[in-house]
Amino acid sequence: MFGPLFAVTAAVFLGLISAVILKEASASTELSWSFIILIISVVVIVNGARFVIWGYIHRKHPISLSYPLGSIFFPLILIIGHFYYGDPISIPKIIGSIVITIGVALLVIEEAGDDV
Repeated sequence: MFGPLFAVTAAVFLGLISAVILKEASASTELSWSFIILIISVVVIVNGARFVIWGYIHRKHPISLSYPLGSIFFPLILIIGHFYYGDPISIPKIIGSIVITIGVALLVIEEAGDDV
């Protein structure tokens, strides 16, 4: 059970890195072609690594568990956006994040129960 959790965590972490890189690049005043090519290259490499990890995950673990685990990205990006970029958090966003987190937790608990 911890195999998919660890692998999905790595994929989600790479997704967060990619999102932050793109956010930072969009706010940059540096607009040279070399900077743009560098940012695009880094994002492609990071997302390529995510692609490989997701390929491994879907080959080795049930998609009914692994794919929903990836939705943890959304509450995490909400937290990063709020604390790092000052994005506002509304009650509907908080409720949505809680619903996502509870849903993922229920899936993990159910999968853990199936392994026993």
